[in-house]
Amino acid sequence: MIELPRARRTAAFAARRRTPLAGALVLLMLALPASAGADSSASRIRDSVGNGITLPWGLWVAGDATLHGQVPEHGPSLFEIDDISLLARWEPTPRFALFGELRLENLLEVVEGEGASSDHWEFVFERLYAEALLTPALTMRLGTIFTPFGLWNVIQRSPFTWTVEEPAIADDVFPRHATGLSLLYQTTWQGWTFDATAYGPAQDTLRFGHPEDHDAGWLMGSRIAAGRILGPAFASLGVNAAGFRERAASTWATATGLDLEVSIGGNQVTGELTFRLPGAGLRAVHGLYLQDAIPLEPLTPLARGLYGVVRFEYFQPGTGTAEIGGLLGLYWRPVPSFVLRGDYTFGSRTIDRFQPGFNCSISFLF
Repeated sequence: MIELPRARRTAAFAARRRTPLAGALVLLMLALPASAGADSSASRIRDSVGNGITLPWGLWVAGDATLHGQVPEHGPSLFEIDDISLLARWEPTPRFALFGELRLENLLEVVEGEGASSDHWEFVFERLYAEALLTPALTMRLGTIFTPFGLWNVIQRSPFTWTVEEPAIADDVFPRHATGLSLLYQTTWQGWTFDATAYGPAQDTLRFGHPEDHDAGWLMGSRIAAGRILGPAFASLGVNAAGFRERAASTWATATGLDLEVSIGGNQVTGELTFRLPGAGLRAVHGLYLQDAIPLEPLTPLARGLYGVVRFEYFQPGTGTAEIGGLLGLYWRPVPSFVLRGDYTFGSRTIDRFQPGFNCSISFLF
């Protein structure tokens, strides 16, 4: 799974880099006294460009704020303070950690012709879970996580997505959050890397915001990915499956998919193909995207941290005809604490999950 635009480097996989797996109550992390000193494992809780602060007793905190502007081809322009996030992780022992991400959403919205509004802001816990390292290869997490389905859904933190607008097939086709127990297995064998995740079954016990999710029900699923170095490239293929239903429903919806990730010559190529079969109140949906983030730094030293992004999309909604579109964008991170993104989405028509037009954002990390 990609967590950062610079993730999945060859060396990182050779070393079996672990993602910030962990979780738990933010208030607990900030309030409880620590009983153990920090250790070398604290280095793996920071992202690859080092934002965040490591405090005594194994406590790490970080955050970011994002400003978003939108000029659609059809409809009024929009400016908003989109997300303010606070993350914290506490490692009282090398084998146990608590992690949480608290996000303030929709703090301020200014719509052309309608003026400013701050009536829709809300606090949500994006992630809130505990982690135990059972063996060097097996990790258990308990709490709320991003559903480990595909590549895009596990990023979520706005500064680390290549584009402002997500692909249509990654927008609410399956529940974005999973609450319950999850097991993660990572290993290597004869030059291959293997990542496997299983999650479920409880989904309706903890709901920290996100009413747009199908969180008022049940969710279980798994993801298996295999990767290998192929000459100058590293390639990984993932297989995804999830079943979910609302609490009051009697039928289950299922989502299945494939995802592909290739790192070669500084290019970060990603793609996903997803099918959702209908359940109660849902319709069959399928689609795909293929995206390449191209490093522009070799063109000039002034382009440090600059990438061009190209994306092709196909999306078949539950009703109506399919939409075929594309995206051209720029992602620029000249310093670790600043991210600037701009992209233009092309399409033949406007549907709920596909809005042609220009989007831009400025993110500050601390």
